[in-house]
Amino acid sequence: MRIISDTTCHLSIDEAALLNVRLVANQVMIGETTFKDYLDIDSNRFIELIKYHHPRTSQPSAGDIMVAYEEESVETLHITTGKGLSSAFDTACGVKKSMDADYVTVFDSQSVAGVNRYLTQLAARLKDKYDFETVVNRLNECLKETQSYVIPVNFEFLKRSGRLTPTAAILGSFLNLKPILAQSTDRQRIERFNVARTWHGAIKAVVDDLIKRGVNSRHRIYVAHAFNMESLNMAIQQIKDKIENADIETLLLAPAMITHGGPGSLVIQYVSRDDND
Repeated sequence: MRIISDTTCHLSIDEAALLNVRLVANQVMIGETTFKDYLDIDSNRFIELIKYHHPRTSQPSAGDIMVAYEEESVETLHITTGKGLSSAFDTACGVKKSMDADYVTVFDSQSVAGVNRYLTQLAARLKDKYDFETVVNRLNECLKETQSYVIPVNFEFLKRSGRLTPTAAILGSFLNLKPILAQSTDRQRIERFNVARTWHGAIKAVVDDLIKRGVNSRHRIYVAHAFNMESLNMAIQQIKDKIENADIETLLLAPAMITHGGPGSLVIQYVSRDDND
């Protein structure tokens, strides 16, 4: 069994190699140049380049997916960015159909970033121990309890990415508000969750919702940032204060993710852990 994952999973090239996971890269466009997430550009270089050009982002190319499918000949699980959050799932399904690649199962992660990382790592851990159906079922069990929150810094990035109306962006910037976004109930959209005036207030609103949802030590909590260590540390402390023995992992957001929330943005997520092995 082989595992393919979009770079939305936030595994580095070295991490993916150790897990024997094949990455297909999301793309970021800066000026006239297109870069592949992690493969051509890292977050540090990305931040420098976008000082002069506003970035755009795109899903993995159909060509890259096709090459990946051509080079795999055994039962393969392709974990994509969540359906609705990106066209990646639909594109992968289209490539599979066009190639008659019946040995590929395209898996809708229903999420991004830390959740995708967890699912990819779990699939890699289970693939040599269990049959294909068992692996897929256990990934789906994890997704029964998951949610993602985004606290962007710059309303302009949200407006340009299509995540916010121009009017709301102007009003929010004028009032110096901290918008909080979260996945919709069907997990296919990012929508308004709350608004706060400070980072502390925004993080508190998210942590309060984690408690309301019953998040505890059985969940993996991800706190990912776009070069905002102060807010990252604040989030970690608030989570530890409210959730006993919280299992927290931190991530630096990939270029494609920073494109949507902007430099300084913060992402908080959780997913149900699989501790059966």
